[in-house]
Amino acid sequence: MDQSAHFFDRTRAVRTPSQRFVVTSGFTLALALTLVSFRRCAGAPNEVTTDAAPALLLVADAGSVAAADATASFNDAALAPLPPRATSVAPTLCRLAYGPAEQVFRGPAALRTTKAELQLIANDGGKPRRFSVPLGAPPPASVKVPVVPTPLSFVAMRWPPCELAGRWAYCPAAGGDVYRTTLGANDTKFITKSQGGTRLAAAALGEGHAVVATLDTRRTTEGAVMQAFVTLDEGETTRLSDDGAGATVIRVVSRGETAMALYLDARSGMAPVHARPLALRGSYLVLGEDVVVFVGGPPERGVDLTPAVSGSRLFALVPIAREISEFGMATLPIDDPAKGEVEASWSLYPNGLDPAPLGASVASGEGDAGIRAGWVARVRPFDGAPGASRVLELGRLDATGTFTSLGIISEGKPITDIAVLGDAYGTVWVLYGDSRATWLERRVCL
Repeated sequence: MDQSAHFFDRTRAVRTPSQRFVVTSGFTLALALTLVSFRRCAGAPNEVTTDAAPALLLVADAGSVAAADATASFNDAALAPLPPRATSVAPTLCRLAYGPAEQVFRGPAALRTTKAELQLIANDGGKPRRFSVPLGAPPPASVKVPVVPTPLSFVAMRWPPCELAGRWAYCPAAGGDVYRTTLGANDTKFITKSQGGTRLAAAALGEGHAVVATLDTRRTTEGAVMQAFVTLDEGETTRLSDDGAGATVIRVVSRGETAMALYLDARSGMAPVHARPLALRGSYLVLGEDVVVFVGGPPERGVDLTPAVSGSRLFALVPIAREISEFGMATLPIDDPAKGEVEASWSLYPNGLDPAPLGASVASGEGDAGIRAGWVARVRPFDGAPGASRVLELGRLDATGTFTSLGIISEGKPITDIAVLGDAYGTVWVLYGDSRATWLERRVCL
């Protein structure tokens, strides 16, 4: 089953094990946006497609776009987003160097850089489809940023997105089949299965190996429980989540020759975050100790987990309630070996939000592997008023996990997916949007 996301903008009820608190007073203002992603054709993918952009404009081959437009089916019955306020947003500390440019594809994508271009890898029915933007030094502040023309037609990409692991892309297809493709090649192979509509996670283990982590439901003594699984290369699939633990969100981050798996178990009464190292022993995958690093309170159904890297330190970011009257982003340090019950650094939102999309940089691409700036982009309410507009805020994490806001970079656009990547020039690329529109911009921050 494809994603069916919901986006609520309302006065938010935050629950604890013993009580429930309404964050802002007044009557609840509810606006539901039902975002139904595009469905592609089922079955094994047959080739990898690439769309290169001339100059600054992202343009796919006109024929392929027209064909995709003719065959893609979608339900675009979502309500219009809340209009922006009459007053302008506060100035950001990060000037524009590109965009914001609406993309020729609709849906999420993974980001990577080479020495010559930024690549956006989208999921074209279980195979990666590449869109690209030339990459060079950003223009000086005195030069006006060119306006990127709006594409004349659009092509729908699948959700969940592809996940990148070294030279490979792992992409889910209809029905939960997971395929692996070498980037730039046509060697797509079936690897494993996942539960339809759930996100994958993938990471490289050194130069020649990669793992993909998936979610799937299994029958246990406690009933049907969603669990996490991991597959090394093209080998057998092994359960990743610990005995007695479920998993609703899974992420994996490469740490050179090893990797760290992070998963969230969003139960009705609590939201524990687990960390588990992965390593190779010869040709076998070795699972390290499963450690509960944090236990959050009762989660909302849209709770998520996003990894972030600042310098050499790994963090897990979880938007969740802190107290009965507070909601924010909990930043959890993830050491190796992982430590249990770590102290979270909190960056509070003006009000609650469910879901609360965010994206963060975990590594950079070819030619700039040493750039790990701790970039974070997150959706939050503009203020604590009922029905406050949602804004996209850009910031950075330091080595202690402290978040510093660099300002609001977008307002008034519905956003369910965010991807963030730094480049060798010290700038940051942010891709954001939903199933109806996807936007890309580049920022130079002070």
